[in-house]
Amino acid sequence: MNDLVEFVIEKHGGLELWEEAVRVSATVHVHGGFWAFKGQPDLLGMEKVTVDLRRPHIGMSPFGKDRSVSFDAQADRVVISRADGSVAEELDNPRASMSGFTGETPWTAPQTGYFISYATRMYLLEPYLFTLPGITTREVEPWSEAGETWRRLEVTFPGSFPSHNSVQTYYFDADTGLQRRMDYSPDVNGNPLVAHYTSEHHDFGGLIVPTRRRVLLRREDNTAIHEAAAILLDLKDVHLER
Repeated sequence: MNDLVEFVIEKHGGLELWEEAVRVSATVHVHGGFWAFKGQPDLLGMEKVTVDLRRPHIGMSPFGKDRSVSFDAQADRVVISRADGSVAEELDNPRASMSGFTGETPWTAPQTGYFISYATRMYLLEPYLFTLPGITTREVEPWSEAGETWRRLEVTFPGSFPSHNSVQTYYFDADTGLQRRMDYSPDVNGNPLVAHYTSEHHDFGGLIVPTRRRVLLRREDNTAIHEAAAILLDLKDVHLER
């Protein structure tokens, strides 16, 4: 573990909080114009999300009217379930089903479920995420923004780990260690350049979590386009369960 990862984890509550935990849960308000643009305006809203820490599984509800969605990364399967537990829709190998998609390609409900599930799993695991098997990190040159200096961590994900793309960059305030931004280019949506800002950190039983997330596009010079956010996420009630 490099010194930036150690510094960041400590400033977000420390590794000890995660060691005995079996799952992390949160209420996440998912909104923004992106979902309607992808043809799925009514699936997401105020979501109860649970991420299993012992296996790569996430569940989320509601997902449309009287339904829920789950993604099992080990089985590589998305399941949309009715309120009685029966399967309404399912999709195996969801990422493969989105190969070659552009930013204009509409998504099915299971494909939407895949995207929001793997993405939210990553977000709720940060920064513990950086310690997981197969994930490698290295500190790269710092970045100045908003009158602050942000240390940057380049994170490489193995192909078996569902992520936006294989190499992503995370930004942390050099003084506080708090996460400020992350950059990626999602494979399933035509690889646009994204700057994802994180702010309004709250303390949930010692776990420090950014509760406001705004997903922006960025330019080739790495500056963000702040005029509009396509995806917005607001978190509350984050809880590590033991």
